[in-house]
Amino acid sequence: MVPGIAEATVGEVVAIKVGPAETVFRIHKDALCRESEYFRAAYNGRWKEAEEGLTLDDVEVGVFKTFVHWLYMQQLPKHGDVIYDADVDPEGPDYNVEYGMMLLKAYVFANRFLIADYERIVHNLFIDHIFDCECVMYKQIIFAYENLPKDSLILELMVETQCVYWSTTLDNEVETQSRLDLPKEFFIQVMVRFAELRDRHIGSKEFKLEDFYMKGAD
Repeated sequence: MVPGIAEATVGEVVAIKVGPAETVFRIHKDALCRESEYFRAAYNGRWKEAEEGLTLDDVEVGVFKTFVHWLYMQQLPKHGDVIYDADVDPEGPDYNVEYGMMLLKAYVFANRFLIADYERIVHNLFIDHIFDCECVMYKQIIFAYENLPKDSLILELMVETQCVYWSTTLDNEVETQSRLDLPKEFFIQVMVRFAELRDRHIGSKEFKLEDFYMKGAD
């Protein structure tokens, strides 16, 4: 059963410092420990860091804000409220790119701090996002390969999308310049997968969304 907001807002409150500027978030410990194995071990295991106050200086404030919203509301903020760069035009071409980056960063955060339900939700939202866009931006690919495990379904989807949908006409000047920054592993996987798809005559019609979803616990 999903806990209500009243249940999530009782009990002890803990302070967590986030980002280089150490922005302080005050969060109900029980709600945090209920969702995260990492924080449950930190607070219930009496880690010295937890007793002195946890500091997550390498986590972006926007990423943590999105998690806190989900923690209390059990849903992500509205699409437009989760874009971290205030200068991004909601009607401009960069909007969807930044939304995808937000989902990727949220997924990396959830994976790192062992927040299983949140991890599955943001993972599957990113899968939906890629299927809707039918492309992956290179900054997303670079970030994903730097931060995700090699067996990630997201990496697999990025390779699949590049093979099935990409053409040179899709890359603007920025994307064209970014090709040189793409990971070697990505190029190799695309090369191998493209040959497999070509030999089997597989196209976008056989590209199934559900193959890339994370499944919930039985």
